[in-house]
Amino acid sequence: MPHSYASSYRVLVDWNNDGDYDDTYDDITSDVLSLQWRRGRDYASQLTGRSSAGKLQATLINTDGKYSPSNTSSVLTGSILPGRAVRLNSGSGEFPYDFPLVFDSNPQFIGFLEEIVPDPSAKGIKTVKLTAYGALGYLNDFAPSLATQTTRRTDQAIGDILDDVGWGAGDRDLATGQTTMTRFWVDNMKTIKALRIVEETEAGFIKETKDGKIAFESRHTRLVSPYDTSQATFSDASGADNTYMGITQQDPLSTITNHLEASSRTYATAGVANLWTHPETGSESPTLVPGEAKTFEALYPNPSAANNALEVNAWTTPAASTDYTANTASDGSGTNRTSDIAIGQSKTAERMAITLTNGHATDTVYLTKVAARGTAVTSNNPVQVRAIDATSQGIYGERKYKATTAFLPSSTEAQSWCDYQLSIYSSPIEILAMTFSANVSHANLTQSLLRDISDRITIVANNDANLGINADFFIETATHSIKPGGMHTVTWHLSPATGGYSAFWVLDKGKLGESTVPAY
Repeated sequence: MPHSYASSYRVLVDWNNDGDYDDTYDDITSDVLSLQWRRGRDYASQLTGRSSAGKLQATLINTDGKYSPSNTSSVLTGSILPGRAVRLNSGSGEFPYDFPLVFDSNPQFIGFLEEIVPDPSAKGIKTVKLTAYGALGYLNDFAPSLATQTTRRTDQAIGDILDDVGWGAGDRDLATGQTTMTRFWVDNMKTIKALRIVEETEAGFIKETKDGKIAFESRHTRLVSPYDTSQATFSDASGADNTYMGITQQDPLSTITNHLEASSRTYATAGVANLWTHPETGSESPTLVPGEAKTFEALYPNPSAANNALEVNAWTTPAASTDYTANTASDGSGTNRTSDIAIGQSKTAERMAITLTNGHATDTVYLTKVAARGTAVTSNNPVQVRAIDATSQGIYGERKYKATTAFLPSSTEAQSWCDYQLSIYSSPIEILAMTFSANVSHANLTQSLLRDISDRITIVANNDANLGINADFFIETATHSIKPGGMHTVTWHLSPATGGYSAFWVLDKGKLGESTVPAY
């Protein structure tokens, strides 16, 4: 970047998709005018905040049209494509006050190119805006579908989703989940939505790490080391090592939830039965010319299913004559060619894709029957539970939250989920947004580089800020901005690490006399 401080960062793009950033044009740092990046929850609440995709935006000098996607004379022609890996490293330059940077090549963001939009100004500098999203945004272009899973821990279900969208085992960091779901399935659902279902079931957190991994926190993760110890203190006191420019507080009353509801379901699995039949018969029967293949999707539940039908425990591999027939006449009066039909299938919890291929050399055939059998899963009567703090309601009025997950395995676990959240949110909590300058001191610069989502820090805001706060918080969202000239500001959105959370203890980890409520 064209400034000594900004050059402490390197912006890299793997233009030729070869897995490294070593090619001639991969380092675009010298063309970067400004830079912003963000990772973390969509809101700094461990109840209502959800996993969200990280985002990086860079404004690039584009005087010669190098980054213009439609410029065929550009050296990057054919390489400016969505999905190219984008990496932001803390570099090897020096802070303006001659503090050496000791974090050379440490990633601060790894994601994937989304778009480059030129701004061909008639006056001034021609620029483009590069946008990249983190792993969650990249994977959200996929829609995973899973066969039904039984007795599945939440971290295993996260792994199943990531497997289905092709996200490698080496690029994930999954804590062991505390909840085991009786059944779990996903059908043609956007990746982030599928992950959020498991996230809520666990009362955990899905996040992106600085080095581009997808990580999963169980509800116990932040109760043990290193998350039980503050890593830094930011203070409004005179002479403090780490200082901030501004701090704002969410209205504490808006954080109150004093009525929690959640539901659990149990299931019944039926015997093998016909679950779907192709509706077109007779003269409307599908045809296959010699060598032709067609794919039909059997869907269940469908309009003919029972009202409480949910999914398919196991599809039966289609059998000739029983599930499909082929004939040279649409009314079945011609030559039976069922034995000439090759079949393939792909099965998920709510659909089976059936591919039929006509292997006869000369005859066109009618598919006079195409059906799908399986074992249907229905829901027993759901059980809804709740937890209410009448004292809180008497002071603040009723404030209700209902869990959307359908995979809490029992009414006991659903009740524990409600009780857990109620113990935290029935009283006002502090949700903060703190902004500091990374330029002002080596201490602040160090913290801007080292701290990560979920890290625990201490905030002192009882001097000039007059908020009356001296407590520990978790970083839920981190937003960085480097403007032309090198001014680097960081904003952290913070949720409390004390209050209701400090009462929980985990076996062999709790502090006797301090942590008094077992975390479920």
